Amino acid sequence: MAPEQRREQLLDAVLRVIVGQGVHKVSIDTVAKEAGVSRPVVYGHFDDSDQLLLACLDREEAAAVVQMATVVPMMTTDPIQAMADSLEHFLDAVQAAPDRWRAAFQLADSSTPAFRRRLERGRRAFTEALTAYVRAAAPSGQLVSVDVELTARLVYALFWEAGRLVLAEPDAFPPQRIRDYAAQLIPALPAFHTSA
Repeated sequence: MAPEQRREQLLDAVLRVIVGQGVHKVSIDTVAKEAGVSRPVVYGHFDDSDQLLLACLDREEAAAVVQMATVVPMMTTDPIQAMADSLEHFLDAVQAAPDRWRAAFQLADSSTPAFRRRLERGRRAFTEALTAYVRAAAPSGQLVSVDVELTARLVYALFWEAGRLVLAEPDAFPPQRIRDYAAQLIPALPAFHTSA
């Protein structure tokens, strides 16, 4: 196997260990076993388990950033539809890379400050984009009465929890159920009311 392919194989194994056993179980031994290779093969690419974990997190974070670029709502004449489309794109991203997002949801609950800080950067960037969108989408006469930042955080929470549910409990919370609920919730938010 070419070195770059082997490296990707090992990082895939790290991701499976995180999802299947938890981030605390990432080690040279567990990754070698998961990848079906010997420890020397892993050591040929990574010095230790910290380097393995960091490389996996870097790769998955970069891929998640690319996915999230399609999620931020774009200003259109119908801000409610744009928000619904954004939720749809997020659910598609989660379902397209379920292990990436399962790992992200696990790391969000991690007691390790470094993991939480890493996820916080992404949360902050997405919330800032949502804040700018809500500010621009709110009818100008209502902007004074709309808590833009809180609305953006509420929408973020909707997206994040919807992603968790669609993976953790797909039978109870299929994407269509989430979409139907969002179609009722989003227009009810003060930022998207079209009449004063």
